[in-house]
Amino acid sequence: MQKEIKLTDKANTVCLYKILEKYSDPEHIIMMSEIIERFKEDYGMTIDRRTVYSSIDTLRNLGYEISQYDRSSQGYYLMSRLFEPSEIRLMMDAVYSQKSIPNKQTGYLIEKLQSCLSIHQKRQYRHLFTADPDKKTPNRSVFFNIDSLDEAIARRQKVAFVYQQYGLDKRLHPRRKEKYVVSPYSMVCDNQRYYLLCIKEGKDDISHYRIDLMDEIVILDKPVDVAPSKVDINSARKTVYAFAGQPVEIKLRCKNDVIGGVIDEFGTGVNIVPDTDGHFIAKLKSAPQGVLYWSMQYINDVEIVEPADLREKAIALIKNNLYGV
Repeated sequence: MQKEIKLTDKANTVCLYKILEKYSDPEHIIMMSEIIERFKEDYGMTIDRRTVYSSIDTLRNLGYEISQYDRSSQGYYLMSRLFEPSEIRLMMDAVYSQKSIPNKQTGYLIEKLQSCLSIHQKRQYRHLFTADPDKKTPNRSVFFNIDSLDEAIARRQKVAFVYQQYGLDKRLHPRRKEKYVVSPYSMVCDNQRYYLLCIKEGKDDISHYRIDLMDEIVILDKPVDVAPSKVDINSARKTVYAFAGQPVEIKLRCKNDVIGGVIDEFGTGVNIVPDTDGHFIAKLKSAPQGVLYWSMQYINDVEIVEPADLREKAIALIKNNLYGV
């Protein structure tokens, strides 16, 4: 037990809020006697009922929703939190499924999210884990990378970095000896990975680099090659699987059964026109290489109609498959 100390009114109020946040919720009302006991056990502090009443009034005046005693005739509980349990669950699911967040940092984030819950609410999530930890990136610098890139984008300065790839030993290795030098413009999350949208030095088109494969990022004392206002970032963000390339108008003929897959991938902005024989026509604008590879998973349901060169690439890809059929 901690040594008893004399409290200021401000300390009383803060400690009371932490007690209500940790031990109370609508299903677990905390009585006055327990509040006083928690002050002593958790903070080594002695407090009386009048001080608790005063601190509750202070919290209410600050906008915190605390139940009225006469509602429960038992005690008090915190009626609203920074995040509600359902919101915490959604964010936990996102952290668990995000492949660009390493396992160790996943644990830290989950712990921080759950700190917004009472100890009773936390028990609902004791059996929730990452489906496959092996799919998480081993790069522990992802958040540092994002911070560095965000700073460079804000300062409109180039960055240099080592870009890595997996070897047969399943470890990350530099793709080449020289560092990549790019003009950074934006970051995007696509298919559970974070990507940097940038223009490589000496190039004109937008490129995508996975942030979890970057290492040794350095912000250079060089301005970006192209002003951000002249870069079509919105179109680049709509690429499929983060494939680089200039977005083009694409026409697909799809079976009605795959409308969900089309909307999931291209959003509700895609132009849908009913066609014959249980099909529809989808018109969209995106990087062709990404659409090509996306369509392969629906090879019996999606047909690339236009542009002609993309259709020919799809035909060649199917003919030259490794199965020889």
